Amino acid sequence: MSKVLVSVTMITYNHADFIKEAIEGVLMQECNFDFELIISNDNSPDNTNDIINEIIKNHPNASKIKYYNHQKNLG
Repeated sequence: MSKVLVSVTMITYNHADFIKEAIEGVLMQECNFDFELIISNDNSPDNTNDIINEIIKNHPNASKIKYYNHQKNLG
């Protein structure tokens, strides 16, 4: 039997007001399978990147996050 990994993707642009709650909503899930949270920040000009990096630095489940911060807006 193979191990199940669920990937949750989160694409963000200018979501500083909502991103923390969205990320914590994923990371707090209790389940009987492994999951990862893939976050793609499309070069937000607000402080979305700072908030995400703070969560990655301090959250106990931060190892589940794969973060991609685009240096150019890809649209």
